[in-house]
Order: sequence, then C-alpha cells, then structure tokens
Amino acid sequence: MAKKPPAKIFICKSCGAQSQRWAGKCSECGEWNNIEELVGNGGARFEAPVLPRPQDRRYAVPVPITQVEESKWDRISTGLSEIDLVLGGGIVPGSLILIGGEPGVGKSTLVLEMAREIVRTGKVLYISGEESAAQIALRAKRMGIEDKNLLLSSEIYAENIAAMLADTNPIVLFVDSIQTILKESLVNQAGTVTQLRESTQVFLETAKRSGIPIFLTGHITKEGLIAGPKVLEHLVDTVLYFEGDRVNYYRILRAVKNRFGAVGDTAIFEMVAGGLKQVTDRNSLFVTSHSEDRSGSVISSVMEGSRAIAVEVQALVTKSSFGQARRMAEGLDNRRVILLAAVLEKYLGLTLSQSDIFSNLAGGLTIDEPSLDLAIAVAIGSSFKERVAPRNTAYLGEVGLSGEVRPIGQMALRLKALVGVGIDSVVIPLGNKEEAISLFPTNKIKAIGHLKDLGDW
Repeated sequence: MAKKPPAKIFICKSCGAQSQRWAGKCSECGEWNNIEELVGNGGARFEAPVLPRPQDRRYAVPVPITQVEESKWDRISTGLSEIDLVLGGGIVPGSLILIGGEPGVGKSTLVLEMAREIVRTGKVLYISGEESAAQIALRAKRMGIEDKNLLLSSEIYAENIAAMLADTNPIVLFVDSIQTILKESLVNQAGTVTQLRESTQVFLETAKRSGIPIFLTGHITKEGLIAGPKVLEHLVDTVLYFEGDRVNYYRILRAVKNRFGAVGDTAIFEMVAGGLKQVTDRNSLFVTSHSEDRSGSVISSVMEGSRAIAVEVQALVTKSSFGQARRMAEGLDNRRVILLAAVLEKYLGLTLSQSDIFSNLAGGLTIDEPSLDLAIAVAIGSSFKERVAPRNTAYLGEVGLSGEVRPIGQMALRLKALVGVGIDSVVIPLGNKEEAISLFPTNKIKAIGHLKDLGDW
C-alpha cells in the first residue's frame, strides 16, 4: 500500500489559527496574506507545548488581608528627576515597563539617556534588535556616553536574552524594541500578535524571578496602538507614552498605567544635539510673554497627573467666508469649543453663528479638561469683541449648558502654579473662593456663578 502523503496544515502567522485550506484572509483575526502552509502528521493539529502539571495540586493557602505583609521596595533612580516622578518615585525592582511611541520620536535616545545615568551605579544591559551594537555605540558616542558598564547586544531571541540576563546580572535591562524579539519555539514572524504576547510573557516571568526591572520599547501604529491590538498593556506593570511631533523640539513622556504610582504625570524633554534635555521650568514653556496687548489670549491652569501647569488659551474669531462657520481646535476638545460657542451666543448675546472660531493651547500641549471652559469662553469673547482680557488675570472654571460656572478640583495647586508665572488676580467659581483667599488678596479674587457675572471687561 502506498504511503499516505502528509496532510497540509495552514497557520496564520498573526494569531496562530489553523485550518485545512489556504485563505487570503484569516477567519480568526481578519489579517490578510498571513496564512502559511505547513506539513502536518496525518492531519493532526499543531499544538503549543504544554507545561507538565505538578503531581501534587497543592495551592497557596489564602490568608486574611489583615495578615498580609506589605512589600517594601527600594526604588532605583534613573538619575532624571522628571522620569522618576512619572514612574512614581523611581524604578521598582522586578517591574516590566513598556515605553510606546511613534517611529522616530526618540525612544532609543530616551533609553540611552536613562542608561547614561544608571551606569554610574552598576551594569546596564541594552538589547537592540533593530540596530547593530556598532550603530548603538555610534549614537552613544555622539551623546557623550562612554562607560564599560553599558553592555550592548543585538540578540533577538527572548530565551537567549533571559539567559544573558542571568549571566550578566545588570541593574536594568533595556529591550529596543519588542517588535523585533522572537520566541524560538513559535513559527510566527517577529512583530505578530502571538510573538509579541509570548515574548513579553518571557520577559515578565524573567523580571519577577530575577528582580531585575526590564524596559521594553514598542512602536505605535498609525491607528495609535502598540503593535496593532493592545496585547501588551495588560501584561506589563507600567505603560509610558513618548509623544511629540518629529519636527518639534519638545517631547512629552506620559504615564497611562502604573501599578506602583499615579497615572497622568508627565515629563517634558527638549531634543538637542547631544540627546534629550529635561525641561523643569514648564510654566514658562506653555505661557508666552505678554509684552503686547493681545485679544483672544487668556491664562489658565491644568492638572497633569499630580502637578499643575500654567497654560495659555488662545482664540481667533473672524467673519466666515463660507456658508457654514468653522470651528477648529488644536490641543483642545473641538466639541467643547462648539458647545461653549453656543452657550456664549445664547446667554451673552455674542453673534458667533456667522464667525469662524479657531482655538489653540499654546506650547503644543493636548488637554481635555473641563477646568479650561471659562478660559476658552473668555478667549473667544475677547477675540470677538477685539478687547484685551485683563492683564495678569487667570480664568479657571467649568461652564455648564445653562451658562453656570461650576467649581473644579485641586484649586490650591492650580493657583500656586499661576502665582509662579506672575498672575496676581483670578476669576474662579464661587465654590472655590475659600481656597483662593490664602494665596490672593480678597480684592484680587472675582468669584462668579454664571457667565453673565463676568461683566463687560
């Protein structure tokens, strides 16, 4: 009898789904042109290796929560105060941290900046799957980093990197980037969902077992996701986003997930010839000088994590040249601007329906916070009336659909940030008046409950 030929098996390189016939589109994940033909053994499905179960099925005995001992961590400083703040006070040993950002934004430079400081206390292992060790060394030399404690490697297999970590025993491991790392036992290409998930799982287990923190960098796709679907964010302890326009000099590092600290904190860097430079005086960065009288420009304050930042809200109102008036916002919520324009037209009688409104948050920040409502409304009114808002006055408050001005949180921190940029009077909601008395004289505080209380400035 003739030997039966081996059956053909088709497997998706993205999700690992298997089928008996080829298809252009995977029925499981929907990816196109990712089906690969394999040869099976008599039609049997290919199964991932299963770890052997222990003979005894003993489990950890549950204990009352009152008897659980609190873990104490001696955090590792990155040497950069802004990054330490974003991480919640430094790097927690054994943590897995993901830094996401668009290609070319400067993730590798950021990693080298951290390595520059950390190597002063011990060894740092830098894994680069995208560039050779010579290329990394060239960039490090340009940045002035020359230290024998910085170890470079171009290894791409996760299991080998875990073994290398055990042999070198560094303080921190950097992997740049996770999209280039492979798990050798899988047939999928690097960067696919299966490889990303399984490789990250190897690093997670390695970090927890060794106590060595591991940083992973990941590219953001044009949809704004890390490697397509967000398959990594639930696995890691901390997720940081590195943002900024590639033609701009400034970059923002933002924490969106942190199991060991607060989220929302940001660090601002300036891209210079020698790498990245911390921007500590951020108030002067987002508030321009008021040397000239300008309509449509108003100062306010927003919360970025645990810190308050003074910002400048700008608006330009011009007569519309088209049939329908335009509403455009840069750094602000466009829908919020449309809403506030309607409120101003109804309750203050400003005929904005025939005018284009362009609004902007100076400095390139992107903020979606209701506390800016009053500042946006005043900026629009100032530009429409061609009148300059009172000098050295800041506006804070949320505006409702009926024109009422509502109290906002963290008022004391916001006001302290405003004092730092030379603001000596404020317009705030009635409910926040008591918090302002300790920082401003009573005659420099105007507390209002409705937009009509602004008067004709």
